[in-house]
Amino acid sequence: MIPPTPQNRPVIILGGGLAGLSTLWYLQRSGHGNCTLFEKESRVGGLARSETINGFTFDYTGHLLHFHSSSIQDLVHSLLNGNLHRLNRESWIYSHQRYSRYPFQSNLFGLPAPVIKECILEYVRAPGFRLSANDPIPPYEGPSNFESWVLFAFGKGLARHFLLPYNEKLWTVPCRELSCDWMGRFVPQTSLEQILSGALSDEAEKSGYNAFFSYPLQGGIEELPRKMAGALANWHCNQECSEIDLEAQSVRFQAGDRHSYHFLVTTIPLPFLIKICRRVPEEIRAAAQKLRWVSVLNLNFGIDRPMSGKHWIYVPESPWLFYRLGFQHNFSPFLAPSGCGSVYIEIAHPADQPLDPGVVSRQVREQLHELGILRKTDKILAECHLKIPTAYVIYDQEHARAVQTVQDYLKSRNVYSIGRYGAWEYSSMEDALSAGAETAQEIQTKLRIQ
Repeated sequence: MIPPTPQNRPVIILGGGLAGLSTLWYLQRSGHGNCTLFEKESRVGGLARSETINGFTFDYTGHLLHFHSSSIQDLVHSLLNGNLHRLNRESWIYSHQRYSRYPFQSNLFGLPAPVIKECILEYVRAPGFRLSANDPIPPYEGPSNFESWVLFAFGKGLARHFLLPYNEKLWTVPCRELSCDWMGRFVPQTSLEQILSGALSDEAEKSGYNAFFSYPLQGGIEELPRKMAGALANWHCNQECSEIDLEAQSVRFQAGDRHSYHFLVTTIPLPFLIKICRRVPEEIRAAAQKLRWVSVLNLNFGIDRPMSGKHWIYVPESPWLFYRLGFQHNFSPFLAPSGCGSVYIEIAHPADQPLDPGVVSRQVREQLHELGILRKTDKILAECHLKIPTAYVIYDQEHARAVQTVQDYLKSRNVYSIGRYGAWEYSSMEDALSAGAETAQEIQTKLRIQ
């Protein structure tokens, strides 16, 4: 082991998902040798993992790469070394017994005429109405909840037919309980010009942050963390942290081993992290207890024929159990045996109300038959049930204040809680990789001045 020096003090990383691996990557590439990563599962990747059954590869729901940072894009391309291709998004919405393109607010073509009329008229009446996409977005000064903002920005029609029911299905809470802090690039704006273009023609320009995406040709999404880990040293699996002593700056694992750190980087979900920290002030524990989340049951089926040419479909209406389904074989032809296809289904549920995968699987298959996605003659060649206990962070009215309180406390004790669940945020794989890079840089800067 390299003896600690002011610029090489021990850094421990808890969690081998993309954020943790990225932190280790950038620390080691900068010459910091005294850093070690511990992962509780038997392999790294976090939720960016893939399971292979009977020749079918299933991810833990759709994991796609959307590049906005050239440095992260270069990193991923160098790691996958040609095993990455770029696709034009084919995402759709199923409502009113027909399909329309995503995003709903700019693609009304094909919907019933009364629905199109209502959406356009109500948008024109909305306070946030814009004639053109080049017009400035009107300032919103109403109640700080998602429902009120949607009505302001899009009007009652677009809200009623997609934006409110879909988001309530995904987040499992009324939209008036959600803040507006999570939206950012995830809720595309629109204008009358865009709405009319998308109502009169099926050739509307794609919009939204995920109009294009990249995906590994072979190996599923786990190929990315697999390649990253293969180029790194000092990482260990089957090591679950059971206790963190913030005063002594040490971590203990279930096997009994204890390690000291100067800086701790953790991607453990924030409320669970605080539970295993010793001697935490009561106000910090109280803030962590306010954090809420949604669980997801991800069902996957391998079928004896290729199915839809779509990538994924949003399903806002209540009769259907799932909020989204997709066809992973369309991400890459190597994810299913020749002549076969696969479908993945995402069902959100409150964290304290688990679903029985066997029961839900039967119900979902019946609904897929009703939708015409499955045929009675189809043979299911593979089935994979994946539970994601902490899937989506709920941005309620307590979220921002509670997260800031906990994060400020951790930072003051040389603890960096990062990534989708460590930072307790709604973010992408690229964001996780960027968080690792930024954290490594911040640690290096602090080490240089100490």
